[in-house]
Amino acid sequence: MDPTRRMLRALAKHAEEARLRWNAERAAVRARGETPARTQAYAYHVQANLCLITAIGAADLPANFRIHDITLSRDPLAAAEQLRQLAVAYDHSGAIEAAHEAARLAYKAAFAEPVTAQEQQYVDLLAGLPAARRDKIVDLAEDRARRPEA
Repeated sequence: MDPTRRMLRALAKHAEEARLRWNAERAAVRARGETPARTQAYAYHVQANLCLITAIGAADLPANFRIHDITLSRDPLAAAEQLRQLAVAYDHSGAIEAAHEAARLAYKAAFAEPVTAQEQQYVDLLAGLPAARRDKIVDLAEDRARRPEA
């Protein structure tokens, strides 16, 4: 395999592992009943994705560039997603404290489920709002989820 393909696969694997670590950390926080916040794992996840996208753009790939029978998109964002789906990443997140392990695994399983049509409508509605309103709605939803029904 040529150096460009090797480099892109390595960066995609790195980006996917960063995503897995971030999601595992979020699952552990949720399992403890806490509200997730932006952490170093999130920043690392974003940075790994930006490195992959930058490398794809800098490589100036030809229109028919292929890796494992997949022709990469000319759009760097779409190509990065294609590469992350190809990457075989290792989930380094081990078990957390035993009392919360079942909840963490249930959260990770629910997170992996595909989005339903109704949930996609919510996504579209939230995406159309200004960032400040979207953040306020998410904060209110998190607050309501933490409080028992009165």
